[in-house]
Amino acid sequence: MVNQQKMSGFTLVELLIAMFLSTLIVTGLSMSYVTVKSMVSISKNLENAQEVLRFSSQIYSTSLKQTSLIPTVGPDSIVVSQEANSTACDGLVKAVAYTETFTLDGNNLTCDLGAGPITILTGIDAIAFAINGRLVTITVTPLATGGEPSGQGANAPFTIDVALTRVILTNATRP
Repeated sequence: MVNQQKMSGFTLVELLIAMFLSTLIVTGLSMSYVTVKSMVSISKNLENAQEVLRFSSQIYSTSLKQTSLIPTVGPDSIVVSQEANSTACDGLVKAVAYTETFTLDGNNLTCDLGAGPITILTGIDAIAFAINGRLVTITVTPLATGGEPSGQGANAPFTIDVALTRVILTNATRP
């Protein structure tokens, strides 16, 4: 009888099975990574769109509802005259009458109070203004991020309608 030593190590079949299982695990992890990365990009777009919508609604509602004059509307700007002791686009209450000029500079919404434009919001792709009687319509398109298509989904244009409340009330109370 020949003395046989027990061989240690793995067989070829065991190595092939281990490589196959490792490949499945790596493939699953990489697919999960791609999905998570895509969800993060979509989430950033939604976050930007929500912030643009919230801030735009707030700033324009404040400015347009407190004015006593009908604003001057251009295709890409709006000029709002305000009385003294009104809250300006920079958040401060001004002691004297002033004029706010809102425009889009690149991807930044700016407001000029007479001392040069200041950026009050970033992340806007396009903005348009229109006026119909005592209703101002602002159409805002958020900037697409992360390779998302512009003007679709979270980056679709949205419309803000603001009634000129003070103008309406002033005209309603005149004899």
